[in-house]
Amino acid sequence: MGERHIARRTVLRGVGGSAAAVAAAGLVTACGGDGGGATPAADNGKPRHGGRLRAAFTGSSAESASVLQATSTPVDYVRARIVWDTIGEIENSKPVWRVAESVEPNDDATVWTVRVRDGITFSDGKALTADDVLFTLRTFATQPTTQSAFLAGLDTKASKARDKRTVELHLKGADGFFDLALAQSMFVFPDGTKDFAKAPGSGPFVLKTWSRGKSSLLTARKDYWGSGGPYLDEIELLSVTEAEARLNGLKAGQFDYAGALSLPTTRAEANNSRLRITTAPRELWGELAFSMNLSTDPFTQAEAVQAVRYAIDREAMVRTVTLGKGETADDAMGRHQAWYDSSLSRVPHDPDRARRLMSSGSLKGTKLSIRTSNYEYGPLEAATAFVEQGRAAGLKVAVDKVPPADFYTDMKSLLGAPLKTSFYHPLPLPLALSSYYGPQASYPFTGPSDDTLNGLMNAMHAAVGEDRRTGAVHDVQQYLYKHGGDAVFVRVPTVAGATPAVRGVQAYGFFDYPSLRDAYLAS
Repeated sequence: MGERHIARRTVLRGVGGSAAAVAAAGLVTACGGDGGGATPAADNGKPRHGGRLRAAFTGSSAESASVLQATSTPVDYVRARIVWDTIGEIENSKPVWRVAESVEPNDDATVWTVRVRDGITFSDGKALTADDVLFTLRTFATQPTTQSAFLAGLDTKASKARDKRTVELHLKGADGFFDLALAQSMFVFPDGTKDFAKAPGSGPFVLKTWSRGKSSLLTARKDYWGSGGPYLDEIELLSVTEAEARLNGLKAGQFDYAGALSLPTTRAEANNSRLRITTAPRELWGELAFSMNLSTDPFTQAEAVQAVRYAIDREAMVRTVTLGKGETADDAMGRHQAWYDSSLSRVPHDPDRARRLMSSGSLKGTKLSIRTSNYEYGPLEAATAFVEQGRAAGLKVAVDKVPPADFYTDMKSLLGAPLKTSFYHPLPLPLALSSYYGPQASYPFTGPSDDTLNGLMNAMHAAVGEDRRTGAVHDVQQYLYKHGGDAVFVRVPTVAGATPAVRGVQAYGFFDYPSLRDAYLAS
């Protein structure tokens, strides 16, 4: 897929955050940490005002200043988060409301009421009202944006603003998880906006200059409505495509912060006192899977699915693919989120059992081909490692390496491939399940779902109340664990780097494109 097609990748990563348990000090922690942690004593926990933060993130030719395309690249995403406030963000598996003061469903979750926070102003001085929130959601839902997938159930015509601070959102059907959808980067802009590249925001910074593929400069608002920051005077965002170049720029003193570094590039920096290599909280790690299309041979037979699962040496994948920094996964996504069913057991590495399953009947002599690519670190490395692991289990496995620019662009071939690598990026588990499985799946990598799974997914969305919602998510996970086509085998840390002075960077669900709202430079 490559940087030229990062917009597609952003959709697959999900524009919503998963459970980010981030302490007030933010993400900048010592190497090997899980994010968060206390502010170092030398800083005394007191943010310093002033200065310019220079931060480098992944960019591409698809960069845009438009709020509607804000999720196209990480550098755009980071900029958007400080120009436009969102309805809400995700922390600890729950929404933390920003523009919204509260979000509540009716008894059957077919109507949701959003109460808009009082006292918020856009950068042009106009007050933010319910009309702005409604216009924002209608625009995202009806335009080709990554947010539109999460708003597919919104009845845009029936929804209305009851008064200046109350929005009544009508859905096409029950959805007990619509609050999570509203916390997926719904950047609020003024009612009636025509030029979405110049839409005023209610965030702590305003865009001063922008050059596609190069940099942008943002200046702090003195009249920002929120508490705390902004502490910085300016933020300069640099568009740097290669992870190695971002790390080298950080080491050379060109940047203060560098996002989305790769495990191989940072391996040698563990003892570099001039850098702080930071690791995402575990609930924000990526998850690698071999996705088997259950509607194609040989995976129409449950024995073939089981054989692949037994053939994977998960511990070896941790050592080789994640360089010992990751952790094994139990054939289910979302571990460390509050929604996750922790009763799921690990599938053992049992090459002998895999060999027996594939040695009889029509499965005998079956050859497997894994569709994969090096669009980012991990998928190709895992597929290559599985060739040897499969051989030890009597499986004949070949790697079908697709050019990065084509992997997600040719979605028909990807979805139809019997076996492919999937890199699932963090997303609140109920939304992730809906994205990849069930009747409304946008990316059904394991093929069409059966009636039982469709029923469980529908029941999940109809659930209202925390206990019922959690139980319904567990029901879906249990079914996928027993009958699904995803072998989620390893969890991969996401890392970034910073100079020791950088503080206050926070994930709120997006470690690769974090919030710089309360960032500052320590003395």
